[in-house]
Amino acid sequence: MKISTIALFIATLFAKLVSNINDVNYTQNLIYIFRNCINILFFLAAYLGIGKYYKTALNLVSDKTIRYMSLYPVTAFLLLITNFTTPTHIAHLRNFNSAYDMILFLLFILLGYILVFMGISSASQIVSMQCNLEKLELISKTDSLTGLYNRRYIMEKLENEFINYKKSKNKFSLILADIDYFKKINDSFGHDCGDQVLKAVAQNLHNAVRERGFVSRWGGEEFLILLPETEIHDAHILANKIRETIEKEIIEYNGIQLSITLTFGVTVNEDYETIGDTIKKADDALYTGKGEGRNCVVLS
Repeated sequence: MKISTIALFIATLFAKLVSNINDVNYTQNLIYIFRNCINILFFLAAYLGIGKYYKTALNLVSDKTIRYMSLYPVTAFLLLITNFTTPTHIAHLRNFNSAYDMILFLLFILLGYILVFMGISSASQIVSMQCNLEKLELISKTDSLTGLYNRRYIMEKLENEFINYKKSKNKFSLILADIDYFKKINDSFGHDCGDQVLKAVAQNLHNAVRERGFVSRWGGEEFLILLPETEIHDAHILANKIRETIEKEIIEYNGIQLSITLTFGVTVNEDYETIGDTIKKADDALYTGKGEGRNCVVLS
């Protein structure tokens, strides 16, 4: 209503400025035309202002029929202006009577509700499908027990990092970690206890790495950490920090307190290597650490 009033005020001033004829009907006609034009300009300005958000909402509605919702506010706007702002002296152009106007108005409101509810329903279904797809994607790339990335996904990340290295020459580091004497834990306290240990270690690794890289469960009690654009010195510091943190932690399971340690193999990629070569270097460093007494970090 405020916008319509403003448009009427502007249209009146503009009509008086451009009209040199001392004819009331002519001036009223100009006001009517100018007012509708100004209203449309206001509407377009408002649409352009919220157009980005409006189009985003419409993109959730894939049904072409529901896309006609965008025509509803435009038609309603023009109908109401034409029907309720036409000057009295040219009302005969409409050929409307009050009963017809009321029925048309009610039908238009009903149509609006139908379109809105259809749009909400369609958008809800699409959002639900998108959520399900995101869940499936998350399941496909994570380990169900630890919540870390699985081996398949970390290999994809490694391949991408290898491609990036060929372009930028920014090296990446790998840390391969293994829980010491994990089989003994399973044999002594059961696999449920072993699962608890795996979860605790996974959480520690995740907290230590966070946005610096990617942590995955490589297999069994082994974990692989990918650190993009990281030299071996920095990877060595991080591995030692993780080792010290886990060494100090006490894991409780059914009243049992466990202290665990990890052994780490750390390496960095080189120009002449393939992905398999780099992983093998980290694996060799890990088993060297196992042979040297465990609970240590070995560089390769």
